Amino acid sequence: MAKSTTTVPTKKHDNRANVLGVRISGTNMQEALGKIASEKLFVVTVNPEFVMLAQDDLEFKNILNNADLAIADGVGLKLAGLKEIIPGRKLVEEIIKLKKYKIFYLGGQNGVAAEMAKKFGGESDPGHSDIRSQILDPRENERIINKINNYKPDVLLVAYGAPYQEKWLDTNSQLLNARVRIGVGGTFDYLTGRKPLPPKWAPEWLWRLAHEPWRWKRQINLVRFVLSLMFSR
Repeated sequence: MAKSTTTVPTKKHDNRANVLGVRISGTNMQEALGKIASEKLFVVTVNPEFVMLAQDDLEFKNILNNADLAIADGVGLKLAGLKEIIPGRKLVEEIIKLKKYKIFYLGGQNGVAAEMAKKFGGESDPGHSDIRSQILDPRENERIINKINNYKPDVLLVAYGAPYQEKWLDTNSQLLNARVRIGVGGTFDYLTGRKPLPPKWAPEWLWRLAHEPWRWKRQINLVRFVLSLMFSR
């Protein structure tokens, strides 16, 4: 995936809050599901880590700001004044529960996309094994896109992790025949039971850190986020 070198003007979204240069919607769950039911959308689920990645990656920031729907994913965003928080995993759960969409699951590791399709119905593909290089085999990319388009999904869920899933969706937006496109990170692992879901009383970020100690380096971005908000004010 070639990196963008120009700044793309952001779309006008009247109900978006500007959080350190990233525009995030105050949409609640029912509003988001209503849009997904009736509109053609590129959805991004923005958490504090996304915001901090965007500070150093102009291409990623442009993609987030030009998405059709940028939901607030992560309680840390309440510090920026956003009241409606929609965890991306819960959004996917609600989409699946409706049982009215053809869903294509792309990416993840160790066959988890196929496991999602088997458990919930739909089609899948393991996707690019070298997505983090962002230099993808054109023939493999064409194969994946053709498989998606032949299935004609209502919803395409891409589990490449940020910012790779958003960049892949943006780069291939004109080629994909899927009405709703969403990057979902590690959601497949939780919904298949490969990783335990957090109890209601536990903050999701803390639960994930307890079960994935290697994530401590990523949590530094949460500290950077809080400090950046303080200094921006």
